[in-house]
Amino acid sequence: MTDHNKDVPSLLARQTLLNRDLVRPVTARPVVRLLPWLDVVVIGGSVIDRGRDALLPLVDELRGALGDHRMLILTGAGVRARHVLGVGLDLGLPTGALSGLAATEAEQNGHLLAALLAADGVSYVPHGTVARQLAGHLAASPAVVSNGYPPYGTHEFPSPVGKIPVHRTDAGAVLLADAFGAQRLVFVKDADGPGGRVQASTPDLPVDALALDLLGTTKHVREFRIVNGLTVGSLTDALADKDTGTVVHA
Repeated sequence: MTDHNKDVPSLLARQTLLNRDLVRPVTARPVVRLLPWLDVVVIGGSVIDRGRDALLPLVDELRGALGDHRMLILTGAGVRARHVLGVGLDLGLPTGALSGLAATEAEQNGHLLAALLAADGVSYVPHGTVARQLAGHLAASPAVVSNGYPPYGTHEFPSPVGKIPVHRTDAGAVLLADAFGAQRLVFVKDADGPGGRVQASTPDLPVDALALDLLGTTKHVREFRIVNGLTVGSLTDALADKDTGTVVHA
């Protein structure tokens, strides 16, 4: 009777989610796409660092896509994050604290981009709102802006080399896009990729290595596109599934 009061009848009773034999029958089932119409667009911090000449044409392209797409626009950290990470490393801060510092810089870039799109009804929303209320916000507005850094905080995994967080904007974008079952994931960088259709193992791709590794385990996002945001029209073409940039697949 004592055990009955403590345990809920389940295959997981007194077990751990690390027991692969127990969770495998569940993980093999199809996963529901929560927002199958969602487009996730990632504006790299290095693009924003270039200032108005690089960013304002991108804002115009995003504005032009608002009528046809519902977007989660994610921003990355730029040069100021590199500075704050350098200071944090000098102070001996752990990986989790460094992650929070860099995420703050990505958030600042998000507020900047949202301000430029404010007249179109676009707002910045924090991680918690993206996780719980994204569908409601996108029912009222064609796009929202957030930052791409995953909110691991003090729970960030130790880096295999040094202390720099491994989960940065690119990895966070893949995780979010896959969690929502997005139909497209587009990375806007300030450089060209090799072009065409390539595998995630292709060297020298302008995205974080962990984002490429994640394609091996994702349920929905099995590919993403990288475009050069300094080439006017590349983002518009990517959202229209035209032959532009580099398509990276698992």
